[in-house]
Amino acid sequence: MDKNTRRVGNLKPEEKVAIAIDMTDACVRICATGIRAQCPDITEAELNEKLRKRLEWSKRPRKQEG
Repeated sequence: MDKNTRRVGNLKPEEKVAIAIDMTDACVRICATGIRAQCPDITEAELNEKLRKRLEWSKRPRKQEG
């Protein structure tokens, strides 16, 4: 294990959850920014729908390599 892995392992569970939530929020913001760049005139409702679809797509099972 490297020192970053040990450092994360030493965090309290609630700290790990907070980090995971922050990372998820960052991913959602990045996706939303990408959609806005592709569709500058999009409404907030349309953005939310496209964002929802994009996030749902990312949850689809992927073919395992190997």
